[in-house]
Amino acid sequence: MDTMIPTTRAQQYWYLVTLGRDALLRELAPLKLSEALTRDPLALAGRCLAADPIGFPEAHQAAERALAPLRAARTFTATITDEDTTVEHTVVVPVLGERQAGNVTGMYAELLLFEHSTLLNKAAYRLSRMPGDRTWVVDSDFQPSGHPGRLQSFGSSRLGRKRTLLPPLVAELDRLIAQGPGDAT
Repeated sequence: MDTMIPTTRAQQYWYLVTLGRDALLRELAPLKLSEALTRDPLALAGRCLAADPIGFPEAHQAAERALAPLRAARTFTATITDEDTTVEHTVVVPVLGERQAGNVTGMYAELLLFEHSTLLNKAAYRLSRMPGDRTWVVDSDFQPSGHPGRLQSFGSSRLGRKRTLLPPLVAELDRLIAQGPGDAT
């Protein structure tokens, strides 16, 4: 099977649709765009990425500012086995570090998953690992529509069943934390 790696454009698009959507909306707020233009995350991300830096400099600059975390992202490849199917993914980690919630400091990460065989936007997650947590816990995940399927803030009490990250991804995130700042290898 041929391995397909997501293009920079595909990563930017999926980031603006999911994890970077709030930042994009904040950056676009001074432009006072109509709700009809900002309601659909898929269309908005596409428009902002296609914005001409000369013809529409404000929209282009807003997208560039919202994409700042993605420029420093670290990436790795992970193999995930589900029953008898093995699938390769490119994992993009735009944010990884400590975050504070009240008087508790924990780890926070954002992940974009791209399936190699089809380059489907597999998932986008916000994750946390609070003191006492044995693994990373999903705080919110995004559906293909770009809207969160479940929203819980960092350090929340995480009502209900905790959803955790798959072991191959946990191992790589832990390796990146131990490695410190810089690119993944």
